[in-house]
Amino acid sequence: MGSGGGDLDNVEDVAEFVEALRRVRVEAGNPSYRLLANLVGPLLRPPRQVRHSTVGDVFQPQRRRLDLNLVVAILQAMGLEESVVAQWRAACVRVHSEPRAGGSEQRGEVCQLPSTTPYFSGRTAELDQLLGVVQDAAATGLPGAALICAIDGMGGIGKTALAVHAAHRLADRFPDGQLFVDLHGYTSGLPQQDPSDALAAILQAYGVAPSQIPADLNARALLYRNRLSGTKTLIILDNAATEAQVRPLLPGSGSCLVLITSRRRLKGLDDAHVLPLDVLALPEAISLLLQAAGPGRIPADDPQAEQIVEVCGRLPLALRIAAALLRHRRSWTPEHLVSTLRNGRLGLKGFTDGDRRLAGVFDLSYQMLAVGHRLAFRRLALIPGPYTDRYALAALLGADPVLAESLLQDLVDHSLLTEPSPGCYRMHDLIREHAGTLSEADPDQQRDLALGRLLHYYAHTAQQASQSIARYPRPVPEGQAPTYAPELSSPDTARSWLRAEWPNLDAAHATAHNRALHEPVIALAAGLAEMLQVYGPWSRALNIHQTAATTAERHGRPTAHATALTDLGRVRHLTGDYSGADEAFTRALEIYRAQGDRLGEANVLTGLGCIGYLTGDYSGAGDTVTAALEIFRTLGHRHGEATALTDLGNIRRMTGDYHEADNAFTRALEIFRALGHRHGEGIVLVDLGNMQQTTGDHSGSIDALTRALEIFRALGHRHGEATALTDLGRVRHLTGDHAGADEAHTQALEIYHALGIRLGEANALTGLGSVRQATGDYRGAVDALARALEIYRALGHRGNEACALNDYAATHAALGQRPRALALYQQALAMNRELNKPDDEAISLEGIAEHHLATGEPTQGTAYLHQALELYRRLGMKPDTERIRARLDGLTSPPPDQHVPADPVVGVST
Repeated sequence: MGSGGGDLDNVEDVAEFVEALRRVRVEAGNPSYRLLANLVGPLLRPPRQVRHSTVGDVFQPQRRRLDLNLVVAILQAMGLEESVVAQWRAACVRVHSEPRAGGSEQRGEVCQLPSTTPYFSGRTAELDQLLGVVQDAAATGLPGAALICAIDGMGGIGKTALAVHAAHRLADRFPDGQLFVDLHGYTSGLPQQDPSDALAAILQAYGVAPSQIPADLNARALLYRNRLSGTKTLIILDNAATEAQVRPLLPGSGSCLVLITSRRRLKGLDDAHVLPLDVLALPEAISLLLQAAGPGRIPADDPQAEQIVEVCGRLPLALRIAAALLRHRRSWTPEHLVSTLRNGRLGLKGFTDGDRRLAGVFDLSYQMLAVGHRLAFRRLALIPGPYTDRYALAALLGADPVLAESLLQDLVDHSLLTEPSPGCYRMHDLIREHAGTLSEADPDQQRDLALGRLLHYYAHTAQQASQSIARYPRPVPEGQAPTYAPELSSPDTARSWLRAEWPNLDAAHATAHNRALHEPVIALAAGLAEMLQVYGPWSRALNIHQTAATTAERHGRPTAHATALTDLGRVRHLTGDYSGADEAFTRALEIYRAQGDRLGEANVLTGLGCIGYLTGDYSGAGDTVTAALEIFRTLGHRHGEATALTDLGNIRRMTGDYHEADNAFTRALEIFRALGHRHGEGIVLVDLGNMQQTTGDHSGSIDALTRALEIFRALGHRHGEATALTDLGRVRHLTGDHAGADEAHTQALEIYHALGIRLGEANALTGLGSVRQATGDYRGAVDALARALEIYRALGHRGNEACALNDYAATHAALGQRPRALALYQQALAMNRELNKPDDEAISLEGIAEHHLATGEPTQGTAYLHQALELYRRLGMKPDTERIRARLDGLTSPPPDQHVPADPVVGVST
């Protein structure tokens, strides 16, 4: 085999393939990931920009799947001959399609396929066509864009049934997962699914929480394509309206299959294999009717079967509903069904479009219901979101959940509802439209009262559920509790309910806003607040809380106004808008104090304290949070006390008072554990781990941060996961585990970037800069640290800017750029003294000392080292104290009170 080929015949799995690839990189002179990324981009088709971290991921030993196109481009960039590249391409395909014998690869696939209907009949030619397209694509083995098959036809024609049935037949060919996305292209009463929201739902299914998903559509699509890169995944995009709705949801990997269903021919998808559906052939339609009606219900040779089929237009959905009528009306004969359908008020004959053709069947099915079932059917048209359950229907009817569940089950039996999962019900788009038409005949007052009960149920239950999982204390929901609601006393059940009901809660708020119902607008915003902060998206959160604040102020609701402002401030804080957060918190504080609301006052004081220490006002922040702590203790509010203690511990840590910080963290941890508040426990463990790292207890730090990481991953809290990873990377770096540190920072950076959390990105970049400096990649370190400083300055985060300046200066010193390094250290020293950050001040002093020692000025150098030594000793940082003492032992040290001429402080641009 030619140069760079290696013994590929003995490579049996992806791990061995990656190891062989790493050897080729070494043989090629070990080019940096950054260099390879610059070379790889133009080689891809189409050419695009590639991040160095994406290239680096290919060489990670834990990889289970690889992007074939990217691997080929990397090999080409390293100068391998095309014949050798072809051998690598073949080996890459082989190790993905033929796992090691006797092994069982563990995959994190997502399997969302609905069950295929037991009454699927016919469509033999269409199914063979679909399977043939996939077979032909697999036979070519050529990389390229994802394989797309677009199924179109009128409503009720069976597009979804065919797509799902084919997907089940093809599932073994796509072992990395099967996704199902309903785009609501023609769903009555629901807006078309925005592709950005659809991407958010898909990413959540892959473990990316909604609040941690980028706001920008292109960024979401990029993260989605990255998730599916190199995988064999099948995606059904059901009920699409336009090409624009579909395009962002198309993966970039040629190993994926996309099945699209739409009532409209999507001509703009040039690469799609188009499969138009017509009505069923007569034999197929009769077979479907006989199966769905039940054994012996219609004799196989009964001529009325053909009449029923024709009057139903040979539409699968209409046939299933007609068959259900025969199943549940045992006295009915096929002749009676035909007569009733033909003579019905909205008979099928004479209508040309799929929706109207079905109206008679729907109406007939409705007429056969009992009075209570009819009312339930009409009320279900008021559900704002895509799903319902017994509690929602109970609220609509003003009834108990047991009765509601019985009604729902009966409607499922009559094929007017489906039950995709136990207790979760869904109404088909066409049936929902018919229910809405019938509901319009009810008095407006009755419909308004029913909708009001439903919105109140959603809002009150969401607020109640949020109380047990909230990071900061939430106010008690206003108004009387709904008569019936699910039991959500434990944090796990509360979190599960909020996640499951998220689409309904969000749709309910949109409905309330569109109808100008001010009470639900305010209450639903409060119910959504905690989930929006944790799972986002934050762009939506800002809009919801600003709307609630404006509405509450307009209608004279001061307490609700302050609550909405507090929630708005917390989201602004998360997005890095510290001045906006301060403005919202300050206004909320004024209102709470005017209302005498002590809990609200304490709550918003913690928010102001956080903004204070994030912007460097440690003294003011300490006073503010201490005031909040005193109020919480006076009120006996243990949750609030724990959150205030956590924030106070951070402030004390920032100013070097580690003893008080440890006391605060320990007490907060005890309270959170006693309350069973896992989220709060994880946050305190992160802060405690950071303090232990600062004081040299690296083992304790790693233990605390690892426990925090486990908690956040168990909760699905991606923001918390990224924070724990960043801090783990920092302490691993300090212990010499540079590979582990790089891995942790890289993972954290990817999560932060996906979530749009700029402060987190800067923190991870700072960590990566330190690791690169330690491993000799000084240019890479300069790049990472410069990007971090740019973000810190844009956010006004001076404390972290001062810290990053020390690393930036050290990197320039390592590059031999001593004057620039000195100026940067001097700038950092001035900022750290201004902000009262003695630990970072000591690092600045060390850097300045080493400059003077290296340039032949030992007197000044040792004097600066003595100043650093004194700070480390005062802070109780034993490892640093011992390190400086050892350094001084080899020098002629001036007395500690030796006068040191002041170095000029120079402002340096990155």
